[in-house]
Amino acid sequence: MCTSFLCVDEGWKLNRTNYYQEGWLATGNIRGIVGVTFSTSHCKKNMEFPLRTNYNLRGHRAEVILVKWNEPYQKLASCDSSGIIFVWIKYEGRWSIELINDRNTPVTHFAWSHDGRMALICYQDGFVLVGSVAGQRYWSSMLNLNATITCGIWTPDDQQVFVQFSLIN
Repeated sequence: MCTSFLCVDEGWKLNRTNYYQEGWLATGNIRGIVGVTFSTSHCKKNMEFPLRTNYNLRGHRAEVILVKWNEPYQKLASCDSSGIIFVWIKYEGRWSIELINDRNTPVTHFAWSHDGRMALICYQDGFVLVGSVAGQRYWSSMLNLNATITCGIWTPDDQQVFVQFSLIN
């Protein structure tokens, strides 16, 4: 059982401190801007801080309703109220859009798998999608329910997903 580290297919173990020692915080706003800032609670004397610690990521044309970090891959997903999802990556001191997903339907929930390799996307119309961190679709289905999916979660082994929904009156 993996608790404090991730088990990777190639057989090596990645300790959490190797990929997420400090905190990047993110939030979205009504103007479609994703604010990203670096924050630390450690008082290490020999710690290297990034040259720039605050970013305003622009690209969304509608209110950003959720942001989700992918800690193992150091990526950030942001979803706006129109259903557009951006996956951002920090490269050479700048945040850039790596991937865009636009189904033209509002997203109700987004969750990265624990190992960061997959994403679960739940849409307002009952469509559920599981894709790779690189944007490849693994599985999708339209759940024909008289309900709205409110959230989804990965099982601890990242082999299954559970979704919660609320009934439409």
